[in-house]
Amino acid sequence: MAIQGPAATERRRWPARLAAVLVLVFVAWLAVCWAVLEHPRTEEPAVSDALLVLGPPDTQRMATAQELMERGIAPVLVIATPDAQPGDSPAMVQYYEDKEFCAPRADFEVMCFEPNPSTTQGEAIELRDLAAERGWDTVTVVTFKQHVPRARMILERCYGGELRMVATDYEFTPLRAVLQYVYQSAGYVKAWLTPGCDQQLPGNPKELE
Repeated sequence: MAIQGPAATERRRWPARLAAVLVLVFVAWLAVCWAVLEHPRTEEPAVSDALLVLGPPDTQRMATAQELMERGIAPVLVIATPDAQPGDSPAMVQYYEDKEFCAPRADFEVMCFEPNPSTTQGEAIELRDLAAERGWDTVTVVTFKQHVPRARMILERCYGGELRMVATDYEFTPLRAVLQYVYQSAGYVKAWLTPGCDQQLPGNPKELE
C-alpha cells in the first residue's frame, strides 16, 4: 500500500479547515448583527419640530406614530411612502395605494412624500430639504428596530439637527431574522460605498424616471 506524504494529507484536511473558518465567520457575523441590530441605540420620545415615519408606513409604524402625535410630540407628521415591495400582500399594496394615513388632520399637519430614490437615502434627502425649508432643529424618527442603526447613519449624513430614533419591534421568525440581517448587512455595504448625502452607485442615479 502506498504511503501518502504530508502534501496529500494536507489536501484532505483543507476542506474541513475551510468549512471551520466559514462557520466561525458566519457565527461572528450573526453575533455582530445580533448586537447591532437587535439592541440599537434609541431615544425617549420628546417634543420635536416634526415626526418622520420611514417607509413603508405599515400599520404598526403608523400606530406608533399616531400614539406619539396624540401625545403632542410634534406639530407635523411626515410620512415616507416608498414603492410597495414584491413580498407585500395584495391587502398591504392596496393599503399603501389608498394612503388614508395621508388624509388631512385638524389636530396636526400631515405631509406625505415619495422618496427619490425609493430608499432610506431618498428619505434622508427629503428630510434635508424639508428641514432647510422649515427650519427644523429636532426630528423624531419612527422605523423598525433592526433598521434603526443604518437609518440613523444615513439620516445624519443629510440632516445636521437632532435626531431621536424610536423603534417598533416586529416578531420575526429565526429565518426572517437572518434574512433581515442579510438585508441590513447589504444595506450597510451600499451605504459605505456611497458616503455622501446624495451620492449614488454608478448606474444608479438619484432621479428615477
